[in-house]
Amino acid sequence: MIAPLERLDTNPLVRPSDITFVKASGTFNPGVTVDRKTDKVVLLVRVFEEASRRSCLGLAQSADGRRIDEIWDRPAVARDTPYEQWGVEDARITYLEDENRYAITYTGYSRDGPRVCLITTDDLLSPTSYRRHGPRIAGENKNCVIFPKKVDGKYVILHRPMPRIVCIRVSSLEKKEWPANGVAIVGPQPNTWRSSRVGAGAPPLRTDIGWLFPFHGATSIEEGNVYSMGWCVLDLKKPEKVLYVSDAPALAPEAPYEIERNPIPQVDMANFKTGVRVVFPQGLVERGDDLLVYYGAADVSIAGARVNKRELLTSLEEAIKEKKGGVPL
Repeated sequence: MIAPLERLDTNPLVRPSDITFVKASGTFNPGVTVDRKTDKVVLLVRVFEEASRRSCLGLAQSADGRRIDEIWDRPAVARDTPYEQWGVEDARITYLEDENRYAITYTGYSRDGPRVCLITTDDLLSPTSYRRHGPRIAGENKNCVIFPKKVDGKYVILHRPMPRIVCIRVSSLEKKEWPANGVAIVGPQPNTWRSSRVGAGAPPLRTDIGWLFPFHGATSIEEGNVYSMGWCVLDLKKPEKVLYVSDAPALAPEAPYEIERNPIPQVDMANFKTGVRVVFPQGLVERGDDLLVYYGAADVSIAGARVNKRELLTSLEEAIKEKKGGVPL
């Protein structure tokens, strides 16, 4: 049995009413990392503005990772460019360990559709230092994460050309456009919790057993369009090789704050026939002996869950040895 996740008793961590700079109907899908200067957990929060019906990124901080200590009274990333005209959404944050800087991937939404975009900075708490590098992949795409360390001298990136996760390698994050096609590693499986599509969640964490990262899977609209979380482990030297993928959700929408039955502006309710049932992971950090997963809950708020790191890795290692787990593709 894989060590289970335990929801934080402080959930939801961020609610729309916590935002002061705009009236928000959603505060969800956070990019999360530990700021290396302050040792605080930093969340780049997708803020859905009720009036404009578009998103920007707010910033929240937590000393212990379990409760929010501060939420900025201004956006950290606003809609400042044409490729962000319709929204800045769903950030992921990678600390590039060998370069002492952060890479922030996010969805820039415009007339050209959702595009994978990139920001780099050496100071996460100073948005004036953020350098935009624009869309990085041709065509519509989402759910992009960058590995914290290079493999064989190249950056490793996961992204989601619908409906599967692919792995690519690039020599530079900024100089050239990234490949739209790559090695498919995880895809949907009919009649399962990920029957319709999957996408990478948080940037992978290097562990003794492999690259560990949470990912989301969704069912079809006819099945309720339910979003849940699973674990994936990739080979350290060859991240295109999947060692483990959850055959059942590690976390599914069950708590009241993970299910929204009433209409909300940030979604098309026609796509959610049984209500908005969403667990959408985008952050994974270490805090003490625990791993903390941060996720968007019901496309409304942010929540978190914990698991003892050693217990999780031991259980996953045993599952890998016994060749237990789901089918990647």
